[in-house]
Amino acid sequence: MMRLVRAGRRGFTGDAAVLADDEHRAQVTDYFADLVRPFGAGPVTALSGQSYGEMARALVAGVVPATEPVDLLVLAFSIHDVWPGRATATYLSHVCPGTPMSFAICDQGSASPFTGLRVIGDYGARRALLVVVEQSSLPYESAAATPAAHRGVAMLYESARGTRVTEVRQYPDVAPEAVPEAARLEVAELSAGHPRARLVLSDSLVGVWPDRPDHTAAPAGQPTTGVWWQLAGAPEGAVLVGDYDRELRYLCFAVVEVE
Repeated sequence: MMRLVRAGRRGFTGDAAVLADDEHRAQVTDYFADLVRPFGAGPVTALSGQSYGEMARALVAGVVPATEPVDLLVLAFSIHDVWPGRATATYLSHVCPGTPMSFAICDQGSASPFTGLRVIGDYGARRALLVVVEQSSLPYESAAATPAAHRGVAMLYESARGTRVTEVRQYPDVAPEAVPEAARLEVAELSAGHPRARLVLSDSLVGVWPDRPDHTAAPAGQPTTGVWWQLAGAPEGAVLVGDYDRELRYLCFAVVEVE
């Protein structure tokens, strides 16, 4: 059984250090202007935001000691950062003890970290790191809602036997009106196998599930890191986390054993 042996969470303020370079700032502004021009959107007048490489490097340093090399690193995010040309997962493999195999998962909204747990379970690593990051700025004009703050969570999973994460379940194309019944059944089934598990739900899932059971609410306005931020501060024992992405209609659950 993969168990969460150490976790760190951190908020970030201001801009990425790389944006202090005027040439990089201009190149990124031009890059995104070219990218969104066919869709009638314009670039922002003053580029701001965070680099996931910078954020994750700080998180890795606080969670992974040099004496505990990692076999696998998974980076999960949704909104792109201000260094679009960087292979961030590869960079993080370079700075993480163990020089682990690394993967980046995106374009799945809040389902990305759950997919990261599935990758960890399928890979069979002895020690694996899941890094979940989100920044609150978009480098082009958009009416889309962005996260409330720059935040990141790093979770170190370990197994002496390299067996699977306890439970990860993901369901695509779940309409909002179908969520309450589907979520009720999943929580009941997962709780039966883990009767003492604490329940952590995202604000998005809570918003479409009026008759939900007692739970701990994840921070609002943090669609990708919300439930994982709460998990990183959980005491020892089983935690059942649930999330729903209204835009992409993914319904996800996982049971994580916290040491």
